[in-house]
Amino acid sequence: MVARSILVKGAIVVILSGLIISVGVLFFLGTQEQPTDLSNVDVAYYNGNGAWEISETILSNMTKWMGYSFTTVRGQDIKDGCLDDYDLLMWPGGHYPAYWEEVGLEGKAEIQEFVSRGGGYLGICAGAYYAADYMVWMDDAAYPPPDYKVEGDELNLDLFPGVAYGPIFEIADRDTTYWAMVEINIVDQTHPITQSMPNPMTMFYYGGPYLETYDDANVSILGRYDITGTPAIVACSYGEGRVFLIGPHGEIEEGGNRDGWSFPDIPEPDDVESDWPLYRNAVRWLCKIDSPSSFATGLVGSFEIQVNTNRVSHFNERIQYFLSSRW
Repeated sequence: MVARSILVKGAIVVILSGLIISVGVLFFLGTQEQPTDLSNVDVAYYNGNGAWEISETILSNMTKWMGYSFTTVRGQDIKDGCLDDYDLLMWPGGHYPAYWEEVGLEGKAEIQEFVSRGGGYLGICAGAYYAADYMVWMDDAAYPPPDYKVEGDELNLDLFPGVAYGPIFEIADRDTTYWAMVEINIVDQTHPITQSMPNPMTMFYYGGPYLETYDDANVSILGRYDITGTPAIVACSYGEGRVFLIGPHGEIEEGGNRDGWSFPDIPEPDDVESDWPLYRNAVRWLCKIDSPSSFATGLVGSFEIQVNTNRVSHFNERIQYFLSSRW
C-alpha cells in the first residue's frame, strides 16, 4: 500500500513537472510573439530596381506586427539625401546588379554616410551581398563583370568587412532553382539579437550568401548554416552605426499567411516557428533600443530542436519530387 502511494505521488510529480515545463514553453513562446513598441522608429525600405517584388508585401506586414514606420524609397531618393529622415535602411533580396545600376557611387556615399553617423542597415539575401566589401557569385567565376567597377571603386556598399559568397550549392543547386529549407545554428546566444532565439532556427533559402569575415575584422557571427558551417547571420558596427546581414529569408512565414504571400510554384514549407522575433531584435539593436531581458532560453532551445526534427529534409525531398514530376 505504501509502495503504491509512493508510485502515485511520483506519477503526480512527473505530470505536474511536465505541465510546468509546457506552460513555461508556451509562455515564453507567447512572449516571443509580443511585438515591442517601435512606433518611434522610421524605416526606409528600398523598393527600386532589382528589389524582389514580393518583399514589400512581406516586410510591410512584418512592419505592422512590429509597429514601426515603413516608407519605400528608390535610388534617386537616396541620392537626394532622403536618408536624413530615417533611423534604419532595410534592403531586401532581389537582383543586386540592378542595385548597383540604380544607386551608383553617389547613392553608395549617401548610404555610407547615413550608417557611419549612427543609422542602421538591415540586408537580406541580395541586400547582404550588396552590403559586403565584395561579392562572388559562385555560379559564374567571371561574375560580377568589370562593368560594375567605376574608377576602381566597386559599387558594393563596403559596410561589412568581408566577402559574400553564393549561391551555396551544398544547400540548393540549379536543379532546385536554388530553393531549399535550411537550419541555422545560433552560435552566439549572448548577443542582443540572438540571445532569446531558439537553436537551431529553420529558414527558407533562395540563393543567398555566406558571409566570410576578414581576419582582422570586428564582426559578430550570430548564426551558421548547419550544412556548411559557414556564416549565415552577422552583425557589426560601421562608424557610429550598425549593420545586420542575413543570407536566408527569415522574413518569409512558411506554413502561415500573416506575411501576405503564398509559395506559388513549389510546395508550401511546414515550418511552425516564426523568425520575425529575430528581425524585431535586429531592429531594436540597429536602432540602439534596449532589448528586454529574456528567460528560459535553453528550455525553448531544446523544445524547438524537437519541433524542427526532419522538417528540413522532408521539405527538400518534396521539392525534389515536385521538380522531377514537373520537368
